[in-house]
Amino acid sequence: LEIYNEEVRDLLSKQATNKLELKEDPQSGVYVKDLTSYVVKSVAECDKLRGFGAKNRHVGATKMNQESSRSHSIYSITVESC
Repeated sequence: LEIYNEEVRDLLSKQATNKLELKEDPQSGVYVKDLTSYVVKSVAECDKLRGFGAKNRHVGATKMNQESSRSHSIYSITVESC
């Protein structure tokens, strides 16, 4: 997800411009409603998704950096073993 200008966006969504809402559940705590999630089976698959999300981030040029980030991004990874 990306936080930009106080708006939350899903970087892995096909419509990454859609704004998402923060919700709170007494059992599970704070979460982002309708946030996209994927099951991956390799580091390569994980890296491909991270790259896709990175392309959707807000960036802009500054005097010091040609592609300066204009947002904060959060990637959550859950590792499960059999």
